[in-house]
Amino acid sequence: MTDALQALRHATAERHAQLDSGLPIARADASLTDYLEHVQALAAWLQALWPALQTLQAHAPGFGFAPAARLSALREDLAHTAEQATLPWPRPSATTALCLEQALARHPGQADAVRWGMAYVVEGSQLGGQVLHRGLAPRLAPHPLRYLQGDGAGTGARWKAFMALLRTHVASPPAIAAACDGALAAFQGLQAHFDTMDATQGTPA
Repeated sequence: MTDALQALRHATAERHAQLDSGLPIARADASLTDYLEHVQALAAWLQALWPALQTLQAHAPGFGFAPAARLSALREDLAHTAEQATLPWPRPSATTALCLEQALARHPGQADAVRWGMAYVVEGSQLGGQVLHRGLAPRLAPHPLRYLQGDGAGTGARWKAFMALLRTHVASPPAIAAACDGALAAFQGLQAHFDTMDATQGTPA
């Protein structure tokens, strides 16, 4: 495929569907505990992605990936309930870091393209978060579910700006292949957290 966005959607469709179908917070009976565990997984994942996103941001003026603001939203979500005492702030995900390191090693000449693929997963998750927010907010009130709100009304415009930059910076076949690999690595790192949670809770992954 010669369009980066189309290639990324195609490459990650199966992994995306697998992740979405297994999310505890997507269930009809999702609880606040489910959400807080989700926050922990995202915090560990996003911390591992942060260095790569910072590097990409430095190389791509005009777009801010803002991992600090998103990590702050995750911290706010954990701090908004008494249950945070049993759910400490996690360390950066070693599994995610390893997945990304391996993807970068497979594409030594396309490091930024790999990072664009990772950013695609992070930015796309903001759209999915708003869908989850609409379903969870009435049931889990008064918790603000800050992370799921993303950029609020500006989330759609942010995604359009991201797509334009992605297509500009990831245009050649080698770059598109590297971006797809980076996106799959990001999905793999996050999926590993939920698989571990399922195993710990005795639920089939």
